[in-house]
Amino acid sequence: MNTDTVLKLTLEGATKVLEAALKEARTRGREVSIAVVDAGGHPIAFARTDKASLTTISVAQNKARCAAFTAFPTGKGSKAGVERSDFHALAITLAAGPENMVTMQGGVPIVVKGQCVGGVAVSGAGHSDGEIAQAGAAVVAE
Repeated sequence: MNTDTVLKLTLEGATKVLEAALKEARTRGREVSIAVVDAGGHPIAFARTDKASLTTISVAQNKARCAAFTAFPTGKGSKAGVERSDFHALAITLAAGPENMVTMQGGVPIVVKGQCVGGVAVSGAGHSDGEIAQAGAAVVAE
């Protein structure tokens, strides 16, 4: 077969992801930026709470893109289940480009029917970034 059917994250779906993540951030009292991208890493939805730092904008966008590209949560862990050393994590980021590879947690792939349809990421909540992003991804994931 020369073609395949692929699922696509819609604006409606991305908005649900964004709203769920915002709700979780509010519940935790965190000021964050949240980015939702399609499978190609292209932006679909974005929000920054009123007091979130400006630096959280690009960090959330890059985390979301990385999660979509790799179909794996961002962080120092690898798909093989091995935690990378700080040196290895930095080397991968520099080799791939910081806009493509982020080795801090907070980006989560959005997977539906076994296909990665995008990524969602949070920046600004510290160690809670990944949990907040996961709350968003869960509303459309199956």
